[in-house]
Amino acid sequence: MRYAGFALTAVLAAGTSSFLPAGFKLPTRTIVVVDTVYVNAPRLDYTEIARQVAQINGQQQGPMTIDGDLIVKGRVGIGGPPEPETGYPLTVHGAGDARMLFISNEALDDGQRIGSQHRHVGAVGVSHDGGLRIDQNAVCFTDSRGCVVDDRRRRRAYSGYDSMGDMSFFLSDVDSLTGKMTAPPMQNLVLRLIDWDGNIKFTAHRPGQRIFFQGSTTPRAADIQWEVPLH
Repeated sequence: MRYAGFALTAVLAAGTSSFLPAGFKLPTRTIVVVDTVYVNAPRLDYTEIARQVAQINGQQQGPMTIDGDLIVKGRVGIGGPPEPETGYPLTVHGAGDARMLFISNEALDDGQRIGSQHRHVGAVGVSHDGGLRIDQNAVCFTDSRGCVVDDRRRRRAYSGYDSMGDMSFFLSDVDSLTGKMTAPPMQNLVLRLIDWDGNIKFTAHRPGQRIFFQGSTTPRAADIQWEVPLH
């Protein structure tokens, strides 16, 4: 009612202004009405967002570069939308493996490697067979190259869990000239904490491989050892 009264006064003043002396002016009053507006934001259409991003990428040369900070107040999906009804801030999809690659020492300022500087690579993720892997010193390409040792003077090693949930360890032999691995592309040692028969077992997959305990490299009576028989 207060605003209605102001509006009525303004109308009356405008209608009777012709009867007032020419030198008389009514004071001007500004009426400001402030209210709160609630907006119901629609759900994000990730398909439309992906389409627009693909359209932007198609109009430029090379990948998009963001020079500055990026803050996402929500979840991020790579290769697909975030997993529904979860709180994971990052979801990585992969047609085969779903891994994240990390590259360090690109500045080549490692004090331990003066004169032989090189970058370091490692990947963390889930393999296509469902095993969780921590992979070191190898980059896996999607073409015929496959997984290639990045530093040819060092071995590739990965550990984690295989598809059965057993702990697995892989350590390759490396040809320092070609960088090719001489070990077969499989886990060379698997630790089964609880096997089907309920026992703890170590299994070596490379023929003739020896497993030593106590850190010995030569047979001693105090060592527990066995040799995998050739098949």
